[in-house]
Amino acid sequence: MKTIPSESFKERVTTMNLDSEELRSAVVGMMLGDGCISKRHENGDAYFQMSHCEKQYEYLMWKKSILDNITSSSIHNTERTINGKLYKGFHLGTKVHPFFTKMYSRFYHDGIKVVDEYIVKKINELALAIWYMDDGTKGKNKRSENEKCSFYLCTNNFDYANQLLLKKSLKIKFGLDWNINKFEKSKDGSYNYRLRLAQRHNDAFVNIIRPFIIPSMQYKLDSYANQLEN
Repeated sequence: MKTIPSESFKERVTTMNLDSEELRSAVVGMMLGDGCISKRHENGDAYFQMSHCEKQYEYLMWKKSILDNITSSSIHNTERTINGKLYKGFHLGTKVHPFFTKMYSRFYHDGIKVVDEYIVKKINELALAIWYMDDGTKGKNKRSENEKCSFYLCTNNFDYANQLLLKKSLKIKFGLDWNINKFEKSKDGSYNYRLRLAQRHNDAFVNIIRPFIIPSMQYKLDSYANQLEN
């Protein structure tokens, strides 16, 4: 990994010419979303892995090109059956690398994925865009056709304290207000939560992430996809 001067951040993302800090932020975005880091041996180095459905193959390959700046990775086909329906997709796994070992020690406490002050400080524009492409969604109030869509980050795998930290960080870093909303009940009866963006900040949010939203993932921006710059 190297430090690269002069080019704009957007240009470096386009050419995958990212410096070490930018790579770290990109992986943070992936880890806040669909990614996970694992170890085969307790004292060995860790590796990164993630899965995507068939229609997100282009997105998976885009993320692979980022990860290949750290170490090589491979992709294989996956199939699983849920309630009698077959789902096809792809799984990516990297080689073990000290980079991921350090990230593992940050993201996992007793085998549970968490966030801390170090991690949230690494959330830059690219990380936020990746996080949204991974685990973001949109929704509208069915009772009002004219209402703006709401943007969500599906943070339900994090506990409430972690979500408070994420909410605070996104406000400090980007000036975006997010609400912590009840999402669904767990088997034990407790609630899961997710972050919902205050609608007054929809435009600001899209302006932050849109330079990094790849074409095949523009559907996640709803009508805001038409605002994407060439």
